[in-house]
Amino acid sequence: MTNSLKSLLAAIGLLLAQPAMAETGDCDGDGHVAVNELVTAVRMSLKQAPMSTCPAADRNGDGRVTIDELVTAVRQALTPKPSQQRAFVVTTNFVAGSFATVDLDEPRTVSPSTSERRIHRDAVVRTHGGLVYVINRRFGDNLQILDPEDDYRTILQCSTGNGTNPHDIVFASEDKAYISLYEEPELLIVNPGARPDCSDFVIGSIDLGGIADPDGVPDMSQMAIVGQRLYVGLQLLDINTILRPPTGPGRLAVIDITTDALVDTIELTAENPFAATKGLIVRNGKIWVAGAGDFDVRDGGLESVDLTRGESDGIVVSEADLGGDITDFVFVEDRLAYAVVSRPGFVSALVSFDPTTGQVLDTLLQSNGFNLFDIELNDRGELFLADRTRQRDGLRIYRAADGAELTTDPIDLGLAPFEIVFID
Repeated sequence: MTNSLKSLLAAIGLLLAQPAMAETGDCDGDGHVAVNELVTAVRMSLKQAPMSTCPAADRNGDGRVTIDELVTAVRQALTPKPSQQRAFVVTTNFVAGSFATVDLDEPRTVSPSTSERRIHRDAVVRTHGGLVYVINRRFGDNLQILDPEDDYRTILQCSTGNGTNPHDIVFASEDKAYISLYEEPELLIVNPGARPDCSDFVIGSIDLGGIADPDGVPDMSQMAIVGQRLYVGLQLLDINTILRPPTGPGRLAVIDITTDALVDTIELTAENPFAATKGLIVRNGKIWVAGAGDFDVRDGGLESVDLTRGESDGIVVSEADLGGDITDFVFVEDRLAYAVVSRPGFVSALVSFDPTTGQVLDTLLQSNGFNLFDIELNDRGELFLADRTRQRDGLRIYRAADGAELTTDPIDLGLAPFEIVFID
């Protein structure tokens, strides 16, 4: 062991009594710091690895990994990660919205959708701090927070403004979060722990109209926080036409969460960055984006953005590789991923592929109609698919390692599944 490494470890030992900040050193964005990620952070601090290896290790974004950041990463690694116990599924027929839950343990007991479990008919969902955050989108225009420990009671429901169409939420702290507004140029800053009357819910906004297309609305959607930077995906669509075609390549707005100032804009290669992922996907020091471009035209694909250089690497896996528009994707490992693909002829398919080559490994399911929507990977290595095929809608479950289906029939939830998250 070198003297510099010994000194570093000794300093870490002296600082372990200090409180930690979550997610520092979480290179792949899975919510936990693994041993290999700690090793990477130490190598970065010794300048034996470039900062692009793991931007999340540099919590304050100053271009180096310091002792306090290593301490934080160690504490994160030592904190047990709660195992996931059930799937929370948004269900809808686009007239009425509800939700269901499914236990991950056999026999996978279902608590189905009911009229009492009411959410908006167009909703997406996130989790944070043991709570479920329902983003009620178009014509709902609010954030609804549910408590799983209290039979999913709504503990807060606050408006984001009429006609704003919120699309995503990310958390900077327990009392500060950001909500992207699809129909507005302003990014909303909110207090997720607001009073029941919502009087202190909205605490600020950030104007992104200056980096929008000519209609003045950047069509902001999915987001991610890495270190002290917030990344906001901008679709840049023409809102003055019915089909909202893209006006040019998409962008990522980069915001310093300590000052809430726009500090950079990253231009993407593909147009119309869109997918049913839970926010922007962060993996191996990169943000991964599915650029749909014009639907049913082979003009986009899966693109990566190097967070250290602040530049796009270009399209890594093309729509031509996968045979259609990528509407959702998940990584299992470096050489194995899954995607929902919209193929010509009004067909959707679930495929496995190698992200390093773009090679399709298998087509697990194909459906006539855009019926396959959300896919999510749980901590047991199971891939859940929201299958909205009429007359047989429900959840399908696959073993992610080899794509074998674990369900003989889709699990009936009462209403067709739309969005999936896993809760402890």
